[in-house]
Amino acid sequence: MDCGGVFVKYVLFIFNILFVICGILLITFGSIMVSSIKDFSNVGETFTANSVAIIILVLGCLIFLIAFMGCCGAIRENACCLTTYSSVMMVLLVGQLALIIYVWIDHVQIQQSLEKIVQTIWDQRKSDSLLLDTLQRSFKCCGKKSYIDYVSTSFPGSCCDSPSNGTCSIKQVIDRPGCLAAVDSFWDTNVNIIKYAGLGVTAIELVAFIFGCCLANQTRNVQRRQNY
Repeated sequence: MDCGGVFVKYVLFIFNILFVICGILLITFGSIMVSSIKDFSNVGETFTANSVAIIILVLGCLIFLIAFMGCCGAIRENACCLTTYSSVMMVLLVGQLALIIYVWIDHVQIQQSLEKIVQTIWDQRKSDSLLLDTLQRSFKCCGKKSYIDYVSTSFPGSCCDSPSNGTCSIKQVIDRPGCLAAVDSFWDTNVNIIKYAGLGVTAIELVAFIFGCCLANQTRNVQRRQNY
């Protein structure tokens, strides 16, 4: 293998080693989150409460497996492994690019959909309070529009950081925004981060795809020459 091939091989290997480490960190973080959340009475409630942690855990596993495949393919110069790795990276690249374009074009509609979800969670609070409690803890909010939505002198324990006997006093919730405003603020703050960070990751995936294809092709050519 020439100098260019060796360079591509080790750049691809180091690149995927970093992603293996990221995958392990995400798996560890997700596992800690899952173990720190209390058990619930059924699978549905457990999944709802652990949804973010489970997504992080699954994402960590996927990143680990794909990056490990890239590492093995690069260091062992395995054309089959590198081709599979490149194909997976291409699928991820196209899917992620489509998602970024969707967020870029329809970010207002996505925000409206998030508001509808908050409305639905609020409407179902009497039959299923777990979702509302999870929302209020995650976004540090209280009520749909404000704490006044609770016609009471006491508020759910999810409305503050240090509830007493499972409830919060008005002093603890008076500065908390409503969940609609909190979700809107979160989306407005992070939508540009999602778009530009997504483009950055897509660019990295494109480089990994090109390097993987080049190394796989060069490895096949070396194998062909050895057979003659």
